Amino acid sequence: MAEENISKKIKSTEVRPNSILARDVVTKTGVVILAKNTMINSVNFTKISQNDVKYVYVWEDSIDDTLSPISGKADNDAENLTAKAVVDRLEFKEFSESYDEKLLDTKGILEIIGNGNTVDKNVLFSITRDVMEKINCKSDIFTYINYIKNVDDYTYNHSLNVSLLCNMFSKWLNLNDNETEDLTVAGLLHDIGKLKIDPAILNKKGKLTDSEFEEIKKHPIIGYEIIKDTDLPEEIKKAILMHHEKINGTGYPAGLKDNEISKYAKIISICDIYDAMTSARTYRERFCPFQVIRNFERQNFSILDTQYLLIFLQNIAYTYVGSSVKLTNGKTAEIIFINQGQMSRPIVKTDADFIDLSKDLSIDIENLV
Repeated sequence: MAEENISKKIKSTEVRPNSILARDVVTKTGVVILAKNTMINSVNFTKISQNDVKYVYVWEDSIDDTLSPISGKADNDAENLTAKAVVDRLEFKEFSESYDEKLLDTKGILEIIGNGNTVDKNVLFSITRDVMEKINCKSDIFTYINYIKNVDDYTYNHSLNVSLLCNMFSKWLNLNDNETEDLTVAGLLHDIGKLKIDPAILNKKGKLTDSEFEEIKKHPIIGYEIIKDTDLPEEIKKAILMHHEKINGTGYPAGLKDNEISKYAKIISICDIYDAMTSARTYRERFCPFQVIRNFERQNFSILDTQYLLIFLQNIAYTYVGSSVKLTNGKTAEIIFINQGQMSRPIVKTDADFIDLSKDLSIDIENLV
């Protein structure tokens, strides 16, 4: 969060969509129900209302006065989000139509750039901006792309998805407009080098051989070579080159460490991994978001920037508060509380019981419903 940003105490009835919390939201009994830096949507606002929280602190710069307060319609919205299938919502249908249209634009523009031509940064940014404008509560992007993904033209789908996630991430980090545009465009272009990789390797079913993986690992350098002489900002070029570097030096192509890696590359790396794991591929099904969160918790704190990763995981986890999930015991449940120490294992409510998955390790979340 930017140092110059100011927190503002407001009545919970005045909270507007997409405002970002400047402090944890705590109940009268001392339970944290929403973490600092969480973006508010109608579902997690309902948790504020249900726990009789009168005031919250939000980052002043995140308040959009053009949007109406969530209060008054939150209960209905939350009911629609949990009871009505995502694919049946009008907003999702409008989003899906825009996504399909901009996916074609993404494919065309990436191929133009890959052939050595220059495309204006504003044109690139408009692709993602136009899709995001179809969503009222921006954090719903995680739910929506989970229902729209397919294995066709994976590189282009993935590029657009990462750009959408980077745009969302920029709001959580309170980046200014220019930084948001640059990060969003960098996300769109991060894998452009793959256009020069043999499609037979990119789309191979099954495990890559060592030589095939070495070929794949060339794409950051190839991508950088494609755009290095364009008038795009240097930070975008660095992000394309460095998005597979890891803070412990185990990444590629240069084995850079922590402060040697650009800020945008660190952010894109997180979005890249998340989208890759939650996408269906020709050789495997997609992973449930909570499986991905668990993977981040177990394996990635040593290789990804901790500050960015925590903000990312908190916001993803709280996005799904109020969502219906299928448990590995066959039951359907509602996510009602995120455990700060283990965000991949929330407290859920079934018809008959409350289950704390951080304590009952015999049950897991299998998938979203």
